[in-house]
Amino acid sequence: MAIKRIIPVSSGKGGVGKTTFAINFALALSRHGRTILVDLDTGTSAIRNAIDVPTGKDLYHFFRKGEPLADCVTQLDDKLDPERRWRNFGFIAGPLHLIEEITNFGPAHKARLIAAINTLPADYIVLDMRAGLDANVIDFLPFSNSGILIFTPHLPSATLAASDIVKAILFRKLRLIFSKDSPFFTTVGNGLNFFKLINDLIDKVEDVYDSSVPNLDAFALDLAQNLGDHAITRTVQNTIDEFRVHYVLNLFNGVENSFNTAVRPFLDNLTRNVSARCGVTNLGWITRSDAIHTANCNRLPALLLPHLKKKTTRADRYAQELEDLRMTAIGMEPPKKSESAAAATAASPEPSLDDHLSRQLATLKTMFDQKKDDDYYANFDYVTQRTLFSMKNRRPSELGDVRIYTPEEMLASLFAKSNVPTTIDWSELE
Repeated sequence: MAIKRIIPVSSGKGGVGKTTFAINFALALSRHGRTILVDLDTGTSAIRNAIDVPTGKDLYHFFRKGEPLADCVTQLDDKLDPERRWRNFGFIAGPLHLIEEITNFGPAHKARLIAAINTLPADYIVLDMRAGLDANVIDFLPFSNSGILIFTPHLPSATLAASDIVKAILFRKLRLIFSKDSPFFTTVGNGLNFFKLINDLIDKVEDVYDSSVPNLDAFALDLAQNLGDHAITRTVQNTIDEFRVHYVLNLFNGVENSFNTAVRPFLDNLTRNVSARCGVTNLGWITRSDAIHTANCNRLPALLLPHLKKKTTRADRYAQELEDLRMTAIGMEPPKKSESAAAATAASPEPSLDDHLSRQLATLKTMFDQKKDDDYYANFDYVTQRTLFSMKNRRPSELGDVRIYTPEEMLASLFAKSNVPTTIDWSELE
């Protein structure tokens, strides 16, 4: 079975409900294909502690006992899933207690785990990442998108830290493209003369204590002014322009408050310290719910709670399906740029935070107008539908990816130019 997509779920800090989201999101995805949730927050056994089901084998057995990772998948038992509605869902738990070599695994263990995840028998693999950012987080993230970032209006520090994840991914990719082992420098004349120039500039941009090159947009502008229409300039601009950020607002508490305390600070930090050129998509929100809190306390994923659907006529169902399709695509259409505007983007010294803010606020308001009465079941379904829509109509590298790439594999992929975008007629949904 070929994996359709590996999707990491991460957050800048703990306390935002990342694992709760990852579990229920994976359950929702499992209605559309075989889904495996992998607990990479290995120091807390978070998923094991959130799902009250006996766990036979886990990452301990993979690392210490040599068990195949596919044999470490736990299914829901008859107590939690008596009707087998969630038979396509399974999870791989972290070890029962903290084990240093598993919690903070080294390069060999990491490579082995990545290779095993890439061969799991599933359509969708959801990675529940540990909070924060270190090598054992970033090496599991895609090279060209953020995966799904979770933040909440109630924890501003986590919102700001989420943009640091974007920064770390982008700089990892740029350093890889312009590394000494990269094929890039064989494609430009006097390649070695550019190596120090480009890497010194990357160092300056990444250094938060050096304000001479404040972000990647200033970096791209500096290159354009000094090198003109050069392969290095185009590569940097394309790397930034093609990067995609996806986020979900957890514990959503209304448009204005969520926008002002979560979305605005996130975008402000992203545009000031990283770039205004990245595409940013709000996949939806999960409302604050006492039912979710109670379910968590009882070690029961909220989507497993009984749920009564309203009965509708066939005509109403068709109308709702059309409206759902339109709402699924809200805010996901590519921004329309004229040729002159596109050319001006590369030369503009000032990133446009206002463009991002107005676009995200308009999307949030439109979504809220249609979805304000939805419960958390509908919230998870909506996020899932938007995720599936994006995966169907975008390059695999724009949301998650088809595998976790090693740096060597990513270099080979980048210079093979094998990713071909799919297309959609957005006018049909207007």
